[in-house]
Amino acid sequence: MMRASRWPLIVTRYLGMSVFALFTVFPFLWALSVGLSADPSGIWHFPGAFIPTDPGLGWFNRVFAEMPFFTYVGNSLILSALTVAGVLALTIPCGYALAQMEFPGRRLLFGAILLTLTLPSEVAILPNFVTISRLGLVDSYVGAVLPNLASAFGVFLMKQSFEQLPAEVIDAARVDGAGEWRVLWRVAVPLNLPAVGTLAIFTLVTAWNDYLWPAVVFYTRTKLPISVGVFNDLTGPFAVSTSLVMAAVVMAVVPVIIGFAFTQRLFLAPQALPARA
Repeated sequence: MMRASRWPLIVTRYLGMSVFALFTVFPFLWALSVGLSADPSGIWHFPGAFIPTDPGLGWFNRVFAEMPFFTYVGNSLILSALTVAGVLALTIPCGYALAQMEFPGRRLLFGAILLTLTLPSEVAILPNFVTISRLGLVDSYVGAVLPNLASAFGVFLMKQSFEQLPAEVIDAARVDGAGEWRVLWRVAVPLNLPAVGTLAIFTLVTAWNDYLWPAVVFYTRTKLPISVGVFNDLTGPFAVSTSLVMAAVVMAVVPVIIGFAFTQRLFLAPQALPARA
């Protein structure tokens, strides 16, 4: 039986998590209620705004009728998938090399990578646009994805997680004759799946919500991602209806929620030792 002295701590933890969850889902619940309400007159009244008035899907149907929603979603899926694949392909080997391999200037290189985290992303927009323009990649998926592949946060996360791997397992694979690439993909990555999944989720959410760079590099409407397309259309038919805006926002968020629901097990995946390489 659980000791009575532990109950206050457990209750406090659950209460804290509940309050945090409430603040986290607050904007989404309000947007969902507004999008479902046929009468938008009470959307600013608290707490009545959280109860849909004459609920229906009329505003959601108008989203499909008044904007190329599925085109925007498809573009976002392409950009997000390319970004996640590219970031993982670059940061996993880089993090492994910084964590498990000895070479001159390793600490200096890692420090330089960390320094880039102190710079706001807006600083890189002008040089990136000039580079993309000279490469002839403006208004292309490659031009939209390429500058986002250099993820200093991803390198930091991978390095820190690879450093936590059992040194005996890595050394055993090397003794068995496995090269560094085989050690990386057959031993280190399977042991590090929770961290890889975490990086993939963070990268997916960041790429899906990215607005500024796609708005700069794209000028063809049919290539816009959902974040830019919805905002641009807000200045047109959506400008007069908050309910229509909220319906579009909810639909733009749903794919990310679904993706997280199917990948959350990666955060809790147990680290099992793989077979010897």
